[in-house]
Order: sequence, then structure tokens, then C-alpha cells
Amino acid sequence: MDPVHILRQLGGVASRRQLLERGATEFGIGRARHEGRIIRVRRAWYALPGADRPTVTAVRVGGMATCATLLELEGVWVPPVPGVHVSVAANASRLRSANSHTVPRSVDPGGVVLHWRRGPGATTAPRDSIDRALAELRECTDVEGFIGAADSAVRQGRASLRALRAAGVPPALLALIDPSSESGGESAIRLRLRRLGVPYRSQVVIPGVGRVDFLIGNRLVIEADGFEFHGDREAFESDRARDRRLVELGYLVIRVTYRQLQSWPQIERSLLAIVRSGRHLV
Repeated sequence: MDPVHILRQLGGVASRRQLLERGATEFGIGRARHEGRIIRVRRAWYALPGADRPTVTAVRVGGMATCATLLELEGVWVPPVPGVHVSVAANASRLRSANSHTVPRSVDPGGVVLHWRRGPGATTAPRDSIDRALAELRECTDVEGFIGAADSAVRQGRASLRALRAAGVPPALLALIDPSSESGGESAIRLRLRRLGVPYRSQVVIPGVGRVDFLIGNRLVIEADGFEFHGDREAFESDRARDRRLVELGYLVIRVTYRQLQSWPQIERSLLAIVRSGRHLV
């Protein structure tokens, strides 16, 4: 069988062993490589020329894509985390540069974050599982970032609390996961309201408006804007129309973008001023 066809079935990157097990031959692999239809990423590993770069980089280094790199490739929301994150075995040696399989990583380590697995053994897959990638994410972001990613993965049905527990996520963190959150910003706001001790209801349906992210008391609405959901003009106009309708109905509205979370003390002051005045209850 043509190794190009097999690579397409396997997501663009595979080991020689995987190719041979699925019907390719050594001659076919060599010919496809000579013709430029596949490329050698590392010893006994091959990829299609158009395979996603982070996975190719991880395999070239000597491991598999994990943490934020894997989650982003899988369409799970993740906070900004720099670098290509690569899971390697505890006894891994001869790690390579992200730019060339002939250059040792000790000579060119840039752009890669290593995650050393607890157990020894060669990496046999180009990508980590979503559960293990989430467990690794705890090393590279704060609680809000992790919960935002976990909320996203569980909401999509890509992870479960049981699987995350098996991957080593502590029960205290599992208790904070809420798949009803629809964005990383919403997850962060939820956690901050909990820390403030402000009672809230999430995903509340208001007649004539629809579902809002948070309702505090009877009148205070908090909406979380994430670029992935509110980044186009039509969505922007729709949000403004919703806000006007909420105000017409007597609600107070605070709309928070993910970037504005960096200025949370200002938002917190406004929120607490409303709560302390009792205006959210009238």
C-alpha cells in the first residue's frame, strides 16, 4: 500500500513500524521519500510534507506533542502558552533540535518545552492523549488556565473527570471543572466570583434575551467575551443589541473580554460596588 495513503489515514505523521504494519513496504517508503511525497522527520519516522508543524517538531525532537500544543491542535481552548511542548520518556537520550534531526538539542534547544514522563520507554505515537496533555498543562499555566482548558475539553466530550483523575489530576482541581462554561474567559470569571464569595447563577435564560453567562442576584448580568465567539462584526452587533434589551428590562450589564481580565481589580471594584449597594437585588 502507498505510504502516502497510510500517512493520511494516520494524521500525517507515523513511524516506519506503523507504515509497515498497515501494508507499506521498505521499497515503497524509500521510493516515496525519494520522490518527495513523504519526508523523513527522524530515524524511523516519516511525515507528509504538509503535516502540521508542531507534531512534526515534537517527533523530530524525540517525543510527542503534549500540553498546550496538543490541546490547541485538537481544538481545545488553551491559554497563551509559548513554545512547542514535547513529552519525552524519562530515559530519553539523543534528543534533537526542533529544526533538524541531525543537530543535537543541546546545540539548538530553542522553541521547545520538554515534559519528562515518569516512566521509561520510547515514544510510540506522535501525539499525547488529551487527558494526559491536560495533566501536563498544570505545569505550564495557572489554575484558571488549566480549568478553562479542562472545561473546554469536557464540554466537547474529549475528556472526562474519570479519565483526568486517572491521568493524575488532583480531586481539588476536578471539583472546579464545569463544562457549562463556553470560553476560557467565562471559566476565569466563574473562579474569581467563587473566590470573592459572590453568589451567582450561570447560563441563565432571560425571556426576550436568551441565555446569559452569569446572573448575580436578580439584576446584575456578567457576560464573558472570548474572541473565538465574539470576534466578528455580526457577533459584535448582536451583543450590543442584547445589552440594550437587558437594560430595557432593568438589568445591569458588565461585559468582560479575555484581555480585560488582566485588569480584573477595576472590574472587581465595579462589581462589588453594585453588590454592596444592593442594586443587583432590586
